[in-house]
Amino acid sequence: MITDDNKKKLRLNPRLLKIAQLIPDCKSLADIGTDHAYVPIFALLEGKVSSAIASDINRGPVQRAKENAKAFGLEDKLSLRLGPGLETVKPNEAETIIVAGMGGILISEILENSKEVVKSAKHLILQPMTAAKELREYLIGHSFTIQKEVLVSEDDKIYNILCVDVGGRSEYSQKELILGKGLEDTAPELYSRYFKNIERKLKIRIAGLKSSGLKENQDLAKEAEALLDLINS
Repeated sequence: MITDDNKKKLRLNPRLLKIAQLIPDCKSLADIGTDHAYVPIFALLEGKVSSAIASDINRGPVQRAKENAKAFGLEDKLSLRLGPGLETVKPNEAETIIVAGMGGILISEILENSKEVVKSAKHLILQPMTAAKELREYLIGHSFTIQKEVLVSEDDKIYNILCVDVGGRSEYSQKELILGKGLEDTAPELYSRYFKNIERKLKIRIAGLKSSGLKENQDLAKEAEALLDLINS
């Protein structure tokens, strides 16, 4: 079990801690874009997983992950990989896959570019920094079941985390594609702030498009106004 001392050493911020807590008990885990490998280390120390892969496209994070694996005595359980996306992972190597801290479109591309690896997994934990709507659209169109969405607050920002099963289907309304689904229940203390952030961004976009004076932007402004009306309906 993870000790209070280890928790302090891991220095998990609220976003990473929430992701780590959402990992289901499973045999194997792959954390893509791992940085310090804090999340897979947490999962290993907690006994949530038996083995884990920490992968990153840059050498610096992989080196830091190596140092942390050694510091926590997990060299035999944590495999370190250097490379882009899920290209470092083979089919059936990971029962749960985490892709966090990237844009939603990039996350979609990572999943699309490694279909066999993704199909061999059971669970995905996805945390888009932007373009959550586009990520939901990808998942809905490619046989994934979005089991639940949660929110986490860190440094005055609110982040979406999607817990996804491989296979099945998800049904979202147009309004839910923008706002997410079930967040009033999974994060009631954050939902009002989250909604206002989305509403504010739409209003800023509308104002910017209208003030540009370009005809094509006026059409885009009308589309954004329609979205604003939709989420307030």
